[in-house]
Amino acid sequence: MSVTRQLNKIHITSLDHPRIVSRFLFEVQEIIRRGYSEVEIDFSQIESVFPNAAVPVSGLIDYYQKQGISISRLDQAGIITSVHLLDPLVPRSRGEINSLNILNKVWRFTASEQVFWLVSAFMEELPKLDKFQEGVLTGLEWCINEVMDNVIQHSGESGGFVMGQIHKSTKHVAFTIFDYGIGIYNSLKGSNSEIRHPIDAITLCIQEGVTRDRKTHQGNGMYGLHQVVKFNEGRLTITSNNGSYFLRRDSALTFRKIPSISRERGCTTVDFQLDYDNIVPISEALKFNGQSYEMINLRLENMENNSGEIVYDLKNRANGYGTRQSGERVRNEIINIINEVNSLLIIDFSDIAVISSSFADEVVGKLVVEFGFFGFNNIIRLKNMNPFIQAIVQKAVSQRLAETLNS
Repeated sequence: MSVTRQLNKIHITSLDHPRIVSRFLFEVQEIIRRGYSEVEIDFSQIESVFPNAAVPVSGLIDYYQKQGISISRLDQAGIITSVHLLDPLVPRSRGEINSLNILNKVWRFTASEQVFWLVSAFMEELPKLDKFQEGVLTGLEWCINEVMDNVIQHSGESGGFVMGQIHKSTKHVAFTIFDYGIGIYNSLKGSNSEIRHPIDAITLCIQEGVTRDRKTHQGNGMYGLHQVVKFNEGRLTITSNNGSYFLRRDSALTFRKIPSISRERGCTTVDFQLDYDNIVPISEALKFNGQSYEMINLRLENMENNSGEIVYDLKNRANGYGTRQSGERVRNEIINIINEVNSLLIIDFSDIAVISSSFADEVVGKLVVEFGFFGFNNIIRLKNMNPFIQAIVQKAVSQRLAETLNS
């Protein structure tokens, strides 16, 4: 078993499945029931960490510590330290987040401005890591924003916890948001007498226009999340107040008797995974009252010039100009921008004195191959290159095209 207990000592050998959360909570409650005031946890055998287990476990540890229960670690693997499972990061500024790797870490948020900082950082980093199909990044931004905002607005708690990961081998991006607030059932039951069980509340909240107060909220957040995941053929799990809803492609399952802290403090975990090799038809997925939702991408709007062209300022967007790794991040981001907008994209080399041949190949050479010579010239312009950079780029493109033709 992944979670075992001896007296007040809990041994966790993996953090890769939601059932670990249920077992962990059960064992913590059993330790408290038996009169212990301290819980000791052994994480030494952990080799991998997934958001759907790590985020709720981190949140539950935080909750019980605030209730006066001493929680100490017997031993821990390095990965537990690196993801900040026992000490979630609290963003204090947008710049502070930029100095850290936003992914693969547990973050705690308590205010709307922190939600904005975190979502912005997620959406800055992800496009640099791989190529995303049309609509995935837009849908992802909607989902993260709405679920985190729900925590602030409806949980009855001061905040929540979030973690994101990208799995390139399977082309999946995974996010989990957790709070130890009142839960969906307690939030909705006062406004709808037909809600008799937490499952009723969860299945109701993913319907269009459902909210506890229509005067202040539209009730489209969880519905939009459900639609984005469904159209993408991804996965969605919503667990709250002893109930759980699981969607995979077009198949949905519900589960009862899921452990929670208490009836009054039902907790909510929203875990979703998108296959970024599948498109998300935003105009269909985010349709409310028969009207398609037009999402404004402020990140890309801020990159537009007066002619409506996207200006990719290489100096401020690349993390170096000498390695293939930095070039790959730039190329991925450019491809994802082109997939999101129908505008000419200008790569601006202003104030850059030198780039390496490998960087030029990763960015320009491989973009020419990606879109084809004529396609590249139709959608991308290179500007403000000095003679040295121009010669490096020209050679890189020539070699890349020759290699492609000979392969």
